[in-house]
Amino acid sequence: AKVVIIIFAVLMVVSLMMPTLSTAFSNNQQAEQQSSQDSSADSSSDSSSDSSDESSTDSSSATGVAAVDAKYQDTVAELESKLSSDNTNLATLLNLGRNYMRWGASVISVSSSDDDTTHGNELLEKAIGYYQQYLDLKDSDAVRVDIALCKLYEGNTSEAQSDLETLTQNSPTYAPAWAHLGMVQEYSGDKASYQSAIDNDPNDEYGAKSYATQRLAALESSSSATSSTSTNSNNSSSTTSPTSGETGAKGLTDTLNNLSGTGL
Repeated sequence: AKVVIIIFAVLMVVSLMMPTLSTAFSNNQQAEQQSSQDSSADSSSDSSSDSSDESSTDSSSATGVAAVDAKYQDTVAELESKLSSDNTNLATLLNLGRNYMRWGASVISVSSSDDDTTHGNELLEKAIGYYQQYLDLKDSDAVRVDIALCKLYEGNTSEAQSDLETLTQNSPTYAPAWAHLGMVQEYSGDKASYQSAIDNDPNDEYGAKSYATQRLAALESSSSATSSTSTNSNNSSSTTSPTSGETGAKGLTDTLNNLSGTGL
């Protein structure tokens, strides 16, 4: 029972911290789109809408899931209206996928009931749907990473990890895939993916090298602290896993916030 509780706690921490990694690599993902001009125009529109939505939400009494819904509803409605007149617009499909992904992840992070979680998962499924429409028109490693993240937010950790492993096999030099895989594998103690992220991003073009380097340093520090604690304890097996997990989670959250400049 304790193991199950720890696993669910870890999954919740991962759900809270994942969206910021997607933000950290979003600059590179923009480069993979059909038209930089169209993408820029849509991104500007989204940014403006998001700012407007945020201001509206701040000035209202909405909290929790209601506040998250208020932030994204108008933006998504505008994008879906635009898509209805051109259902092959890659930039619009991409922005719909990203907004639904962020919306769903945010809902799950503040959910307080099964209905809230179901709502968040439905939003994530919509994100996956738009991403799949994008892939039907144009292949993109960045979009495949986002689909894996959506599955992770839904709690499908094994499927997300499998998708990322497949992506690293098919595109072994795509550093963000390795970095995201390393993040998923972190709690199992696997550091190889982080090293692959560093090796495949020598100039830190994606930000994967700096992210992976910081995570490896944080894990090393956590390991040293845990070893020290275990040495002074007569029952190290009962303290090692929780201590390592909590330290690693905090370090990961701090690292992501420093990289992206934002939190969830």
